[in-house]
Amino acid sequence: MYIGSTDSRGLMHCLWEIIDNSVDEALGGHGDSIDVVLHGDGSVEVRDSARGLPIDIEPRTGLTGVEVIFTKLHAGGKFGGGAYSSSGGLHGVGASVVNALSERLDVEVDRDGATWAMSFHRGVPVRFDDSGGVRPDNPHELFADGSELHKIGKVAKKKTGTRVRYWADPQIFTRDADFLFDQLVRRARQTAFLVPGLGIRLIDERGDEPVQQEFRYEGGIGEFVEYLAPDAELTQVWRCSGRRAFKETVPVLDEASGHMVSQEVERSCEVDVALRWGTGYETTVQSFVNIIATPKGGTHLAGFEQAMTKVLRDRVAQNARRLKAGKDKLEKDDILAGLTAIVTVRLPEPQFEGQTKEVLGTPAVRQIVSQVVQGALNERFDSSKREDKAASNTVLEKVVSEMKARISARAMKETAR
Repeated sequence: MYIGSTDSRGLMHCLWEIIDNSVDEALGGHGDSIDVVLHGDGSVEVRDSARGLPIDIEPRTGLTGVEVIFTKLHAGGKFGGGAYSSSGGLHGVGASVVNALSERLDVEVDRDGATWAMSFHRGVPVRFDDSGGVRPDNPHELFADGSELHKIGKVAKKKTGTRVRYWADPQIFTRDADFLFDQLVRRARQTAFLVPGLGIRLIDERGDEPVQQEFRYEGGIGEFVEYLAPDAELTQVWRCSGRRAFKETVPVLDEASGHMVSQEVERSCEVDVALRWGTGYETTVQSFVNIIATPKGGTHLAGFEQAMTKVLRDRVAQNARRLKAGKDKLEKDDILAGLTAIVTVRLPEPQFEGQTKEVLGTPAVRQIVSQVVQGALNERFDSSKREDKAASNTVLEKVVSEMKARISARAMKETAR
């Protein structure tokens, strides 16, 4: 099962897949708004202001781009050579699986001065009888087999975007499966932080009165760190950003032999980290790959922790006499105490451990993140600016204080034995 379950979790996974297609467009610089509407009839609609799905005929299949995306596995953003360099997509199931799991799915595209439309019934193109409008009591009863993308109106040449509305198939999903608005709010807020300037509006029409929430953050992950931080700031938010190239061996299809062969390709990994220390002791570190959360970390988080440990150990050693640090070494927990951080990487075709993308496995990312973070931190510690010097000293004093407290607590515990 591509979506993991047929309860509310699976239902939400399908919705994330459609939303992430629109987010991928925003990541590519196309479109700055997404609306998600939970309709009272049980359907959900996702609207964006991006380029609009491709409507031209795809030569290999003879189908329009819209039909390829909604009927062929893993088509998504990779259609027509316009691949997103770092697309999201929860499980890579693509819009086609969402379509197959829907009793009805309608898609409308504004592009090239016209509005184009196409409908599907459990993944198969059909034409519904909506002469009197969509019937909330039974929107799926009357339809005719066979349908193709067709023009239904005109729009201004500059107007572009895509609207997808679908009704999940009750024969597949459990009766209590439902769209969870609170979960949608958390994910939308998170995405808006990760994609600065993208506005996401959520509308829930299922109750007596519509509920609406909107998110847009220009400050990106720096603002995200400030939102998550549970304590007063000890330092301002520090940023560590950079891009590195790396080589990776991937399987490709050799068209001559029809067999899969190994080929070395050059990739690019973009790193963006925001962090700040606070007056408390709680650690809040979240990591993301192509805007998708990796709650169990992976190579990007390992690279971040490696860099933090190395730089701060070196700096404490250089200032050991002034800090009265002795010969003891900092440990990771000393450094992370009071730290709030967001670690993000963007790269094409990341490797994950497991289908749910909770752990990033791409080996090269560890060293790349470590290099970027080390470079930015060392630049900060070497800065001659008064405010940077003061902040750097504050950090060193805090981590040494944490180290001494840890050593003291351990000594007391050993004495008690």
